[in-house]
Amino acid sequence: MSEESSFIPTGLASQQINKLKASCQNVANLTIEALRQAAWGHLQNTVKAHQRNPLINIRLAQALYDIIRHLTTHWHTLRPEARPWLAGAILYFVKSDDEEPDFASPIGFEDDAEVLNACLRLAHLAHLCVNPADYDDVE
Repeated sequence: MSEESSFIPTGLASQQINKLKASCQNVANLTIEALRQAAWGHLQNTVKAHQRNPLINIRLAQALYDIIRHLTTHWHTLRPEARPWLAGAILYFVKSDDEEPDFASPIGFEDDAEVLNACLRLAHLAHLCVNPADYDDVE
């Protein structure tokens, strides 16, 4: 992690950055394909959870997965120094013990979006960032 220490995503709460750093360390032995499959599995679990609890923001989860699919498809074109952070953000999406549990409330995926957006900006991919409010169906 030391080589990334001068190249850190900004705009995140300290708890988010700490969990993101832990995710970056945990992805070291995973392939990009394994990360993409884990993200797909998490999206499928989200679909099932949404059937039980329609307040889960499935549209935001799908939008995040779409970005992850794009990133993993074009992984070789991404800035090398941003790849560990982006991989960590993918794992952050997959894990459900993040800042706001994904299946507990309508805002469960907002922290995932914040983390992914921060990493996208770091990688000069701000055009891929999502605004969670654009996917808010709860009134």
